[in-house]
Amino acid sequence: MKIKVIKDESKELVIEFETKDLTIPDLIASELLNEDDTEFAGVSKDHPETGNTVLVLKSKKSAKSELLKAIGRIDEQFEDLKKQVGKSK
Repeated sequence: MKIKVIKDESKELVIEFETKDLTIPDLIASELLNEDDTEFAGVSKDHPETGNTVLVLKSKKSAKSELLKAIGRIDEQFEDLKKQVGKSK
């Protein structure tokens, strides 16, 4: 999945995902909202059939660091899920 960083400031990130699917950006925003340092995390899209998806993050600390930590936690959750599915036979 390709992304385009629209805004990269110490406490604010705006990232455009080159996809019409909201699933991954929504998952990331949801994980970001679990953090106390996240002031705002949301996803927007101009129209369901046109345009790309945009993730906006505003943080009390480093926005990029918060984003990377959230993606790491999501990755850990999927690794755990894969292990559980593998054991379910």
